[in-house]
This record gives sequence, structure tokens and C-alpha cells, in this order.
Amino acid sequence: MNDIALTSGLELKVINGDLAVEENLKQAQQLLLGTNKGEWKQNPTMGVGVVNYLETASVDRLSREIREQFSRDGMRVNSVKITGTTLDVEAEWK
Repeated sequence: MNDIALTSGLELKVINGDLAVEENLKQAQQLLLGTNKGEWKQNPTMGVGVVNYLETASVDRLSREIREQFSRDGMRVNSVKITGTTLDVEAEWK
């Protein structure tokens, strides 16, 4: 799926004066992980808010939230692995 691309700093990506359009799976995943519920005006129940889990031992809860939010956005989640400070999510568009 293609969408308007963002830079690594989450700014609009512009190429030759035009907005860039690119495949956006990783971008969508990054945005869902980094945003909290209430930050998406069009869908205020979206967002994982991964930063809220940094100092908790709620690995199962975080894994469940990632699976739920990615699925709601149209992704098939193949695996979620959380070890120490590493988060690895394998997901694809349905």
C-alpha cells in the first residue's frame, strides 16, 4: 500500500518539489507504535503508546495491544517478540 511518505524525523518527504508517495508498511507501524490513544483525530482509539510500557513488566499486555492495533489497521501480525529493550514485529498488509 502506498501513502504520502514521511522522513525519519516525521516531516513530509518532498522530492523535486512534490510530496513523495512510497510503500508505507514500516511507516504505519512506526506511527501506530509511537502514538497514544487520542492522538488520531479521525480514530481516537488507535495507537499503542509503546513509551508507556517502558518501565513496566507488562510484556504480554504490550504484545496484545500491538496485535490489536495492527490488526485494526489492516495488518496480519505474524509475530511479536519483546526481549529486553528490543521489539521485533513481523506484520504485513492483509
